[in-house]
Amino acid sequence: MTTLGNSAIPAAPPSSALLVSTVDLSVRLLHPGVLITDVLKTGHGLQVHPCPAGTLYYHTTQQEPPDWANFLERGAPGIKAQLNSQHSSAVLLLEAGPANAKRLFAFCFGQGHHAVEQDFIERQFGMRVVLNSVSRKDLRVLDSASLDSTVMQRRTQASRESDLKDFGLDTHRELLRLASGTPSDTSIAKAVSGKDALQIRKKLAFNDLPVLCDMLLDLYNATDYLNDFKFIDQITPVYRGQLTDALDDLVFAELERMVAGDESELHLAVPDILPAGPGSVLSYFGANLPRKKQQFEGLSIADYVTELQAGDFESILSFDDIRNSHQVKSNNDDADAPFGQLKVYDCMVYETSYQNQQYVLFDGQWYKVSDDYHREIEQYYQELLKPAFLVASSAANEQELIAELSQPSHADLLCIDKTKVNPSGVTGANLEVCDFLSRTRQLIHLKDSETSSPLSHLWNQGLISAETLKRDSVFRAGFRRVAGRREREFGVTGFVELLPTMGRIVPSDYTVVYGVLKKKGTRSGALDIPFFSKVALRAAADRISLMGYQVELHLIEKL
Repeated sequence: MTTLGNSAIPAAPPSSALLVSTVDLSVRLLHPGVLITDVLKTGHGLQVHPCPAGTLYYHTTQQEPPDWANFLERGAPGIKAQLNSQHSSAVLLLEAGPANAKRLFAFCFGQGHHAVEQDFIERQFGMRVVLNSVSRKDLRVLDSASLDSTVMQRRTQASRESDLKDFGLDTHRELLRLASGTPSDTSIAKAVSGKDALQIRKKLAFNDLPVLCDMLLDLYNATDYLNDFKFIDQITPVYRGQLTDALDDLVFAELERMVAGDESELHLAVPDILPAGPGSVLSYFGANLPRKKQQFEGLSIADYVTELQAGDFESILSFDDIRNSHQVKSNNDDADAPFGQLKVYDCMVYETSYQNQQYVLFDGQWYKVSDDYHREIEQYYQELLKPAFLVASSAANEQELIAELSQPSHADLLCIDKTKVNPSGVTGANLEVCDFLSRTRQLIHLKDSETSSPLSHLWNQGLISAETLKRDSVFRAGFRRVAGRREREFGVTGFVELLPTMGRIVPSDYTVVYGVLKKKGTRSGALDIPFFSKVALRAAADRISLMGYQVELHLIEKL
């Protein structure tokens, strides 16, 4: 570990450094061995200011009006000149910890965090400090993400300190992203909030910062979180190095396939929860992308691939060119806008198996899925997986599959597709009970896995249908009504008598069947679904089973 030499730095701190006040601080921990000279991004533009405690960088922009000032100026001449603002940034780097294991801490002020090289920061530092210092009953905010073909992010905020169970976090499915609360030991801080960075409100003097760093390092290394928050170890960050380089190569191969016109599970998602409001018009920038920028509504892997195809993709020699230079930017110049600019890499979501280990890419970070968690999910999945009622099909999509199963050759199935039923007291809900009803009382829900919507839509469709059938007599009557209509339409009998009556249902008499039309994997040669789709399936299947139904998954090979 090295420090910058500077003859202008005074030997002793000013007396004002002893003044105590309550301050809000944003702290990041750097990886072991990171040098001060490597912490900030190339071309960061910050200057060094003398500071005896550590190394202080700062930057102040010229005063300029926000972009919305132009609009107001049209109706209120002269207002634009009154709206000039100035943005300042600073990063203070301090060294702390045992003499033989010093670590660098970055205290970021204003927009200073944008200058810090993200590859060098300790992921989940802030969250681990929070979970090691805050009791499960003193939480205030939890952010989580359920990883699937569509990333669903959620923030739950309590009006006062609350227990973990009150937040409704599905620890089997959701990745905890941020935690906030009140420390059990009030000498630590008044309040803490953490993701990768730690936000801390504390009464201290400037001279107390090194002691604070030592305390935070001890909290980061503590294992108290295992008592109530052990589930965060189900999915853990992977340090950047040879392993992440190899995983990035797999993502690059997926992009090559997509540029060539093939399908992929790789997709894009904004990695943070954005404020509510209208979406941004976005464009893609970076090496070998077209100079003439198209504008796109929202973030989409298809739009990004379109730009790769329109550019000079063949000249991109390695994934580093994409990871380091490709950005998606809003056409809004306001620095305070919800969506300013992001690395495309930070928006990529992808899961893969490498050397018999499962990994997922999210928010510019690779995560390793623990072996125990992987085995747990796979075991549950295998228990749900049953021989398919249809082994294979040449249907190109879901509608062709439904048309095939509606033929007289499948006399044991009654097509319920495109029939809508309203629950009691509701108009316009138009729920679809299932796609097919079998003579063995199977409620079959079908999906072509290659469509744009995720498999979690299918899992939820089966869950909502099962819940509504169990609790709503009007819905059950509606199901009998549409089934009778379909019997007459197809000239068959015997299905309506299999259905629950308006007054009674025995869920154990019925099986919710998820039928997924799926091609065999190009590399594995096996029928399978993505790991996090299995995670989402377990969440839905658990709830259906608790209601008394049986649940099965049928994989239909797409020829």
